[in-house]
Amino acid sequence: SNAIYGFRFNSVTGSLTPQNSTTVIPPLGTGPRHYCHHPSAPFVYVDNEQGCSVTAYHFDAAYGTLNPLQTITTLPSEFDATNTCAQMHLHPSGRFLYVSNRGHDSIAGFAVDTGTGRLRPIGHAPAPGTPRAFNIDSSGRFLYAAGQDSGTVTAFQINSETGILEPFAAYEVGAAPSWVEVVGE
Repeated sequence: SNAIYGFRFNSVTGSLTPQNSTTVIPPLGTGPRHYCHHPSAPFVYVDNEQGCSVTAYHFDAAYGTLNPLQTITTLPSEFDATNTCAQMHLHPSGRFLYVSNRGHDSIAGFAVDTGTGRLRPIGHAPAPGTPRAFNIDSSGRFLYAAGQDSGTVTAFQINSETGILEPFAAYEVGAAPSWVEVVGE
């Protein structure tokens, strides 16, 4: 489906009630895949698998509605080969957003304007072997990206001022890793 559906959550019963008024239909071929709520501002970010982009939305918690603010590419302008986006994660500070590019084989980074919700590109970190899954440790110091085709996890240090990723190690983890979780900190 090329839609984003909203549900009202009942915290007592655990039930979900569809909220048709909150459904968002992005442009055809966009392919919304993952989303992140900003930790302290009323914004939601959705990565678009086929559209190779991220859409920033203003989130109205009272009504559960999403209003688009910006759609920005995850690719450099000179890249013209096949690509799809996979996972997306917000830095624990809410100041940076990262998206994996499968095809360009990179993690795209964005600075988040916490006042407007808009994104500004900060660069692409090469992530070998078709990066699909990745995660950030809870301190926000490190990002780990799994190469689906390479069987490796690349470790990056996150610059706390700029959000730029600096690789520092690669680990063999076996065939087709599909999830990265950071635990035991």
